[in-house]
Amino acid sequence: MEVCPVEALSMVSKNTPNKKEKIAQLVPENCIGCGVCANVCKVDAIHMNPREKKVFTPVDMAHRVVLEAIETGKLQNLIFDNQAHFNHRALAAILGAILKLPPLKQIMASEQVKSKYMLKLIENNNHKIVNSHIIKD
Repeated sequence: MEVCPVEALSMVSKNTPNKKEKIAQLVPENCIGCGVCANVCKVDAIHMNPREKKVFTPVDMAHRVVLEAIETGKLQNLIFDNQAHFNHRALAAILGAILKLPPLKQIMASEQVKSKYMLKLIENNNHKIVNSHIIKD
């Protein structure tokens, strides 16, 4: 529950005579399908359902989480709904993963977040890439 980047899991009462027993409950509309929870679950209680088609190959976990959030239209939730859990490194990892995406995915990310700052970062990053290819060629 604690590792979920979008707080899609919570602990709820198991409804047994022992009121202290709790179980994890998924909030499906918050889940971006990143699989972080399944990777850290020590009792193998979480199982991911495969998608109909695989849409990306992530570079690392930050890249995977960002791509899943973009694909499900929940990037803004990933960034803004977890302010209590965020530090500058987490935000830098998300922005870094966005800047490594193909241009179409970057545009999707920018539109979901509606951030002029992110749009400017993407424009500057792509300008640097284009210029480096022109110089090398």
